Amino acid sequence: MDYEDFTPDSARRKRNQLVSDGFTIVPGVLGDPLLSELQSWSQDVFERVPVDPRYRYQGSDIHVYTPDRWQLMDREATHQHFSDPIVQKLLDQPEQKQACIDLGLEDVRSAGGGLILLSKPAFGPPLYWHQDFMNWNHPEAAAPWPTKIFLSYYMSDTTRENGCLRVIPGTHRRRIDLHDVLPNAHTPEIQAIDDLDHPIFADHPDSIDVPLNSGDLIIADARLLHAAWPNQTDQRRTLVLAWHDVFSFPQPPSWWEGEVPDVIRDFEPGGSFESTRTPSPYLPR
Repeated sequence: MDYEDFTPDSARRKRNQLVSDGFTIVPGVLGDPLLSELQSWSQDVFERVPVDPRYRYQGSDIHVYTPDRWQLMDREATHQHFSDPIVQKLLDQPEQKQACIDLGLEDVRSAGGGLILLSKPAFGPPLYWHQDFMNWNHPEAAAPWPTKIFLSYYMSDTTRENGCLRVIPGTHRRRIDLHDVLPNAHTPEIQAIDDLDHPIFADHPDSIDVPLNSGDLIIADARLLHAAWPNQTDQRRTLVLAWHDVFSFPQPPSWWEGEVPDVIRDFEPGGSFESTRTPSPYLPR
């Protein structure tokens, strides 16, 4: 299915999948000329920027910002952090905005005004299981709907052979045993693990592969456990990812018909909650 074939019924199914499974795919959202421009631009970046060994499992950790956001940051550009107008082009891409509207993703706003380039080089190792949510002490962690999502595109078709995405559906709202053995995502502790037989790389029985075509939009809840297979080919596999906040907490989506947890219904703004990547009791078994 291409994006032009997207119907209200399919949009509702995919919205329900995002809520229940923690991810969904909207095919064919990003096309030419922007897709080709991003492919060429990202390839050029990785020809210039060496991969830091600390990020060997991610493949890279390059943050690129809109020029407006970069001016506010007032910092020196490096290989890992810089600005480029192409970021604004992606954030403003009309089909992406329309897909979010069709799915009922209200008040979508860029988290930080940038994107992240993640590229698994030829014959690169797998990416470990992890989740990226950083607000587990806050009542928003208990939300049955997403509050932080990534919108991302692969620059080439992905398969298990070149390191496609893997997810464990439902783990954004349900704690499993794997949560108990995972170091916090992207920390020196998890980066230092050298044993590919470690549970952080395991083929979990509930995991599924998520192969995608270039230009397909994948949307996922930050709380979802996800990983990626190793790249067993001689070609680089690149991902362009942008974080977004969605919905205006503590208000539920306008379409929400389920229960609202007491901790959200009784929430009063103004409290202080320490940021943490470690899941809290808001993630029940």
